Amino acid sequence: MARAPGAEPPPGGPGGPPAGLTDARHARPVAAALVSSRAFTADLRMPRDQWFRWKSGILAPCGCNCRRLNAVPALRRLVDDALADAARSSFPGADYIVAVAHAGIPWAKSVAERLDLPLAYVRAEAREPGGPLVECEPETGGRAIIIEDVVASGGSAARAIRALLAETNLRVAGVQSIANWNFPEMRDLLAPWTVRAVTSYPQVLDSAQEAGLLAAADVRELLRFYADPRRHRWPPGPEADASLSGAIQLQHVFHSEIYREPQATPITISQHVLHFVATSITNRRPE
Repeated sequence: MARAPGAEPPPGGPGGPPAGLTDARHARPVAAALVSSRAFTADLRMPRDQWFRWKSGILAPCGCNCRRLNAVPALRRLVDDALADAARSSFPGADYIVAVAHAGIPWAKSVAERLDLPLAYVRAEAREPGGPLVECEPETGGRAIIIEDVVASGGSAARAIRALLAETNLRVAGVQSIANWNFPEMRDLLAPWTVRAVTSYPQVLDSAQEAGLLAAADVRELLRFYADPRRHRWPPGPEADASLSGAIQLQHVFHSEIYREPQATPITISQHVLHFVATSITNRRPE
């Protein structure tokens, strides 16, 4: 496939980074950090009306919210360091860091600090109709690394790239993220650009199994899901209790690839169920 205008050829060859998606030096430690911080969650026995609906429309009993890493400073620093090191290795000579708002901004800021590069970001929506999406007014014609927290369908990264090329004279060196699920539609959508991640689902699922979050059968099922999520057919699961699921869903789950709309139906439940619901919400670990 011909590369898109403004796209850099993929790095590689002698002295270049590995051809694979992930960074072998950091993939497992970062995967373990996602699990231990509860950024990654998966529960195949969760009733289906409590599953995560991602922004791409995918419905699944798993999710990853990298914002949770911020609650554990040591793990946040580990991921910051790994992301910056991966970006430096994958895109040597890059001149700019560009975040995909909103979840990508804190990670992009850390990368820009460590690489001593200027920073810009791309808004999800313009401040006013017809207004620009790119903030911080980048002026150079350099090579930009697009920073995401998690890449699933690739839609957010693709929209940011289109805005960057339309509104600036920056070229796109590639896309760098903490995690990338390597979905088939992402590979098609971002095919014109180099895409790199620190870790992906094989390492995350291995870490989740080692931590006791997933059984071996769960891992096998999730491996099939991540390989082709649009076509995956989940086995029958437990039915949800109407009042309990309604209470649990009185929450929003925000992430670059996840959003769940809360139920508005009034519910009446006993005190012991309220306690259980509060515990469940506290322990939830969105994608």
